[in-house]
Amino acid sequence: MALIPGRVRLAAALLAVAAGAARAEEVPPCPAGAPEIRMTVTDPEPVISRALGIDALHGETGLPRSPLLHHLALTTSRVEWRSEIDTRYRSGTGGVCARPARVALALVQNEHLVRIAGEIPRGGCLWREVLAHERRHVAVNRRTLRAAAAQARAAATGWAVRAEGRGATLDEAMAGLQEGLRHAIEPALAAMRDAREQAHARIDSQAEYERLGEVCPADQRRLREVFRAAVR
Repeated sequence: MALIPGRVRLAAALLAVAAGAARAEEVPPCPAGAPEIRMTVTDPEPVISRALGIDALHGETGLPRSPLLHHLALTTSRVEWRSEIDTRYRSGTGGVCARPARVALALVQNEHLVRIAGEIPRGGCLWREVLAHERRHVAVNRRTLRAAAAQARAAATGWAVRAEGRGATLDEAMAGLQEGLRHAIEPALAAMRDAREQAHARIDSQAEYERLGEVCPADQRRLREVFRAAVR
């Protein structure tokens, strides 16, 4: 009976040693510090092109073809986001803990392109009407880009003050921070996409299409002659 307490004490001692080793291999706490957030927006003037004709423009839309529906113009835009994260970090035998020290975000509007059908003479009445219509789409793209930048910056600021990346290596900890930043700003980008879709749909109303089909009668007659010649 005298041996039993000794065994219990030995087991407790072994557990204490194991717990101490585990603590020694834990990831250390992240260093403190207020993060700096920077946001830049790149939004060059859109390119105006007459490289495609009406039939090719319709093909770009992916919509079913119809003898009554002709696309005179199409505005497209592609937005990219880029990021750089500088960190403060601590490393230990159990891994690395990193926190954002500086977050640089950029929203870039690439390939902002206004394509007007080559059959429409540049500078004429119908050209001016179609270009004015497409510039309304351009304004939507620019307005929503800046709104998304403000929302993404606010989201990144809120994320950065509490973000921690942990991993066996600094690269793993950094990857965790990058993924966290992506999740933080995605709602801002999704809101931009939704806002664009709704605003573009309001511009491309049936009433607007009917109006564009009636303005500039002389140009409209010439355009109808082009259509008739194409189907002969």
